Amino acid sequence: MNRIFFLLFLIIVGCSSKTPVDMEDVLYDRSGQYITDDNYDPSFLGFIYNQKVYNGPGFLRYRTGEKREQGTLKNGFKSGAWTGYDKEGNKKFIGDYKQGKAHGKWTGYHANGEKKYEGMYELGFQTGKWSYYNSAGNKNLEEAYFVCTDECKDEHPPDRRGTKYICEKLGRLKESKKI
Repeated sequence: MNRIFFLLFLIIVGCSSKTPVDMEDVLYDRSGQYITDDNYDPSFLGFIYNQKVYNGPGFLRYRTGEKREQGTLKNGFKSGAWTGYDKEGNKKFIGDYKQGKAHGKWTGYHANGEKKYEGMYELGFQTGKWSYYNSAGNKNLEEAYFVCTDECKDEHPPDRRGTKYICEKLGRLKESKKI
């Protein structure tokens, strides 16, 4: 009995991989959702019904082969922290995704490693205060983007067919100040 549990444990551990996959080689991009070709049926109806979304770590490459982005996919969408790189391998950005859209804190970097920008995204739109820096690391611009408050949310129309309403004011620049 112990042997069976041991073998079962080895099979489960051996089949679960945390190794990042090359998303362009292994997965199919379907409007921002990545699916696998496991049990793929090439007919039109098979593509619709046999799709399997990918969950786990993944990365994208430049055409020249260098790593471009790396992070985690959840239900086929970019989720959680992602890191972007330039062609020389320097960190380009660190940011969070939620269901394939930028959501949360983002920080960008110049090629020399100095901070380039920092701010927040909400459902793919810039919100709140954003700060921009020159290549020496000195702040040279501040921008303020619209943030949807509770008062604003009270004015939104109801959700339709299970689709959440996205505020039309998100991403609008309210103020820009050079420093």
